[in-house]
Order: sequence, then structure tokens, then C-alpha cells
Amino acid sequence: MTGPARDARGFALVAVLLVLALLGVVGAEFGVAMRLEASAVRAWKQGVVAAHLAEAAVEQALRELAADAPWVTVGEDGALTFYSRALTPLPRLPRSRVPLGAGEFSYRITDEEARLNLNTSPPERVDRLLAALGLDKAARDTIVDSLLDWRDANEEHRLHGAESEDHYLKLPVPYRARNANLESVTELLQIRGVTRELYEGRAGRDGREGRPGLAELVTVHTPGVVNLNTAPPEVLRALGLSEAEIGEILQTRRQGPYATLPGRFGGRNLSVTTRTFRIEGEGWVDGRVRARVRAIVQRRVEATGPGYVVLEWTALQ
Repeated sequence: MTGPARDARGFALVAVLLVLALLGVVGAEFGVAMRLEASAVRAWKQGVVAAHLAEAAVEQALRELAADAPWVTVGEDGALTFYSRALTPLPRLPRSRVPLGAGEFSYRITDEEARLNLNTSPPERVDRLLAALGLDKAARDTIVDSLLDWRDANEEHRLHGAESEDHYLKLPVPYRARNANLESVTELLQIRGVTRELYEGRAGRDGREGRPGLAELVTVHTPGVVNLNTAPPEVLRALGLSEAEIGEILQTRRQGPYATLPGRFGGRNLSVTTRTFRIEGEGWVDGRVRARVRAIVQRRVEATGPGYVVLEWTALQ
């Protein structure tokens, strides 16, 4: 074989090898892309299924709320127990990992009227709540005044408060104060003085005592009165009750709900019933929570129409 022929065959062999290598790379890239696309489609489908399961959880919770149960208490496990007009506890529907279709759902019901309404509470009541969470006077003054400034219609800040021009518009990500009542508790994170730790609370560990988050103790959706049968100690302190009175209430509630408000607690913004509830639903797919929703609902007073109106609906991360 002559030299030029050998060179031609060698070049052809190299060219074939290069083409095969290129095809291998392209094939591998295509395979990776297809796997990623398949994973994305699977995750999307699981998210859709989980979202529907979370909504089913809310519907299941509404079935419980539809019962003729004027009173509720908080059980030892932290879950609500409903009581009939005969003051007997009603059986709970399954609330955890309930199978449905291609997954499961769970839900939790809490009494929204166990919380302090930020839009209707006077400043001294909010101050007592913050004191119950361990804040010093300087921090309390900042938050109380800033909350009032956030809600009022003017742009004049109080002594320890903040308004748009003097504070919020000077932040790295500027925004304006609402200058109206809060529409959601999440707005607290925009108000001067409210830290993430205060809002979310602190778990007890390494000898440090845990603390509930402010978000667990306040609302913007209730008529303003607080349910004596479900209010936590921090909220009862905010209402001005003594430690002895709070201890008596907690002890009595272990035996069952107050059917009527004791006279000594009259005129203190308390009631013994509720019509506003918070539902937190979860959708489970493949053993994992893939969707969460939170609904705040209120029983209708009118006899006609749906039994509940949705006051707030939030898809959670």
C-alpha cells in the first residue's frame, strides 16, 4: 500500500473515531437532559397531586367544623377537641396521614379566637403580650409605636415608631407602611422592631427555654374577643389576668370547657365560644410533604349559604 493510501485510511479512521466520540457525547447529554426533564415532570405531577391532597385536608377539616359543637378545648396533644351541647367530647376524624388516591393528607385545626387581634387591641394589651414573650421595655416601645404607625392613616411617626419617609423607604429594599389595619399576620415582619426570631419563636435546646412565636399568638381576622377555653397563657396575660387566675383557668380546662363565662372574668374581652378557625393542611406524596396550605375560616351567622367563609388562604412553602 502506497503512502498516500495509508494516510487516507488513517485519516478516515480518525474521522470515524471523532464522529463516534461526538455522537457519544451528544447521546450522553441527551440522556441527561431527558432524565432531568423526566424528573421535572415527575416533581410537577407530584406537586399538583399534593396540592389537591392539601385542599382535601381542608375539606376534611371543614367536615369536623360543621358539627353542632359550640365549645372547643385544646387536648394534651395540642389538638382541638370539640364538645356537643351536652358537653360531651366528639370523636375526631382521622387527621394524620389519611390515605387518599395517590397519596395522603394531614391537617391541624386551631382556634383563631385563642389569639390576640392586632387590629382591635389597645397598645397596653400588645405591650403586655410582648412582655410575656420576654421583651424589654425599649423593644416593646419600638414595636408598639411602630405597629400603631403602620395602622394609622398619617405619615407622622410616634416617639418610638416609624413611618414610610423616615424609616421604611430608607431600607435596602424600600416599601411603604400600609397606613391601614393589617390584612395578614405576615405583615409583622415588615414592621420595625419585629425580628424573625420574635415572629417564629425559639425552640428550647442546650438549656435555653423555648418561646412561642408572636405569629402563633396574634391574628387579624377575629371579632376581637378571646376564647377562654383555648387561649394560651401569654394571651391571657396580655388581657391582664393574674397568674392565679391563669392557673385556675388551665386547671379547669383539663376537665372540660367552660360552658358560660364566669362572672369574675366579665368585661375582660373574653368569651367561651368561637366561630373562627385556622386550618393547616398537608399533601403527602411518596412519603413526603410536598404541599401545604393554610386557611382561616369563619362560621356564618346567617342560616343561608355555605356554612363557612374563607377569610385567608395561603399556599405555604
